[in-house]
Amino acid sequence: MLSRVLGGKPGSPPAIATASLTVVRTPSVEWTELVRGAWGTLLHGGVEPAFGDVESWWSATIWVAMVAIDEPDEGTFSRAERASKTVAKALWQGVPLVGFSPAPERQLPRDLVLAADRRVETSGPLPCDIEQAARRLTGGKPTVCLEEDEAAALTPRLLRLARRLRNQGADDYIVKLRELLVREAPPPAPPDPAPPRASSPRAAPTLERLHGMDEAVAWGFSLRNSLQAYMAGTLPWSEVDVGCLLSGQPGCGKTLFARALAASCGVSLVSGSYGTWLGSSGGHQGSMLKAMRETFAEAKQQAPSILFIDETDSFPNRATLRHAWATWDTQIVNALLAELDGVHGREGVVLVAACNHPHLLDPALTRSGRLDRHIRIHLPDRVALEKILREHLGSHLADVSLSGAAVAAAGASGADCERLVRGARRRAREAGREMVLADLMEEIGGADQRTSAELRVAAAHEAGHAVAMCELYPGALHAVSVRSADGAGGATISSGSGSYLSSADVHRAIVCRLAGRAAEEVLFGAPSSGAGGGANSDLGLATWLAATAAASLGLSDAVGLVWLGAPDATSVPGMLADDPLLSAQVRAALDAAYADALALVQRRRAAVEALAAALLEHRALGGDEAAEIVARHAGAAGEERVA
Repeated sequence: MLSRVLGGKPGSPPAIATASLTVVRTPSVEWTELVRGAWGTLLHGGVEPAFGDVESWWSATIWVAMVAIDEPDEGTFSRAERASKTVAKALWQGVPLVGFSPAPERQLPRDLVLAADRRVETSGPLPCDIEQAARRLTGGKPTVCLEEDEAAALTPRLLRLARRLRNQGADDYIVKLRELLVREAPPPAPPDPAPPRASSPRAAPTLERLHGMDEAVAWGFSLRNSLQAYMAGTLPWSEVDVGCLLSGQPGCGKTLFARALAASCGVSLVSGSYGTWLGSSGGHQGSMLKAMRETFAEAKQQAPSILFIDETDSFPNRATLRHAWATWDTQIVNALLAELDGVHGREGVVLVAACNHPHLLDPALTRSGRLDRHIRIHLPDRVALEKILREHLGSHLADVSLSGAAVAAAGASGADCERLVRGARRRAREAGREMVLADLMEEIGGADQRTSAELRVAAAHEAGHAVAMCELYPGALHAVSVRSADGAGGATISSGSGSYLSSADVHRAIVCRLAGRAAEEVLFGAPSSGAGGGANSDLGLATWLAATAAASLGLSDAVGLVWLGAPDATSVPGMLADDPLLSAQVRAALDAAYADALALVQRRRAAVEALAAALLEHRALGGDEAAEIVARHAGAAGEERVA
């Protein structure tokens, strides 16, 4: 496959082999490792490339390869920084660098793609490739041949599974491949599936059963009424609200809402996403566009229908494209826009798109007439959590109050609630009895391995956040907890800090973010590392907020009235590294906010200590309970609050 693309034999072509920076687009993730190995065989006499880590520069190999990962983890920012340094080192030291990925523009270091001297597009296997593989493996020439679509659907896993060491001829190998392809295909759906049982908590969700997303549910009911009037012939399609954008962090219920919307409206649900279309195409643009068109065509064929597009923020913003494949990405976005316009120009299709990061979207997607209605779905509050837990529990714990469980689960998403209930059922099942509340509470609390000293630090940290919230945003505190989940030492759930109309609003929000660290320093003499970590840590969010205020909101006198771009979690480190003035302004904003956080905690130390003690005893408190404790330990009259 690689020889066909390069057009040469082993040991050639020198133009590719000697390039300083080369990017190779692989057919899919499954082929990446094999293409990497074949590259070494063809161009470097069998020398295996090393992985592109910092230590690779001390390996004995003569060149380095960057191999993309499937999903970035919480260390994405440090990895991206290391990758950029690796690219810079390659150029400085004259070490050839090669990157392999099915989606280089999204998965490889930006500098590598931007500065690449050579770009190689590999394709999936053809029938002639499979014939050659059969000859090499068996020593015979096959008389049967796969069709092009069959060969293209083969993966390295299937090629290996078809191999038999004893008495396997070339035809036997080809036939075995075809058998595996048939077995791999998903079974056809039954013609008349039995309706799900009404008692199942997962059965056909409807809008009435969704909690904690009031704005989205209200829009859904309005759409249902409009669709019913349209289908009855009393409302023209031009009067139907035919699209919206849902945003929120993973697990908040965007996909669940789309399913519930379709069920409540009594129409079909058709789904698609960037990842689905790219994965079904083997990385080829033409195939990806075809898959996209087929999804939209299916929605039109089944109209009236709901067309749900997930991962919308995976589509790039054309204004920010700087890499070598900008034209490729631009054509993908243009094709999506054309399909959106086609949907809105034809009757019966309601478009619901979902994303985690709406600020990353191409503005053309959200202009009037496309995804012009934006609904944000937030994490559920205590009341919503209690209702969501009740939904997933079904008939279990029917007569038991879930108020305490909802408080203990502060910070959980709807998906988390489903996992917690599933774990509670497992505990009861393994114990051979009916579920009790203790099963759910143990699942929520988890196996906390922290020492008493670590718990005291966590309680002080969350108490600092909560006291600052009560001081600066009265009535906004929903819950505070020290349960350990997802790597966090606790959670303080609140509302009221989402609007930044002035520099004072930004300052107040950063003070709340840093108050946990300040509480540790005031109560114990030094802070722990609890405020740091990934992009969603206290320091990460505070830094992002300060950078946003200075770079895109015009709230920094030092930076001035210039728009430097809307920072996101991936771009903040680079922006600060590249702009000393912006970096200095962000540092100054953080230092000023931390000084005020220290002063606030020192002034309200009695409240922080009392709330921390209550958290150690109860592990979780509702917003009203926590606010009452804070109020009982109010400071002296006349003390100034942080502006």
